[in-house]
Amino acid sequence: MNKTQIKELIVEALNDLLESKDVNITVDGTTALMGAGSIIDSLDLVTLVVDIESRLLDEDIEVSLISEKAMSQKSSPFLSVDHLNDFISTLIN
Repeated sequence: MNKTQIKELIVEALNDLLESKDVNITVDGTTALMGAGSIIDSLDLVTLVVDIESRLLDEDIEVSLISEKAMSQKSSPFLSVDHLNDFISTLIN
């Protein structure tokens, strides 16, 4: 799975989450997932991460996004869609 496919998967999962909350926002790579300007709360972030892991597993890619590696990075992989895309890409390659 390449970075474009991973980003599409993340955006789709985030759009599905926002749709369930009746929120209409255009999601792109710069969309904040946590911190200032975040469009979701911490519980939504956990829900999103679980959904992304499940969607990756459907593609026969098993990863754990909440890990010591994720938490120990200088810049959190959960800051934005692009940050998460980079992190996931690194994990599977």
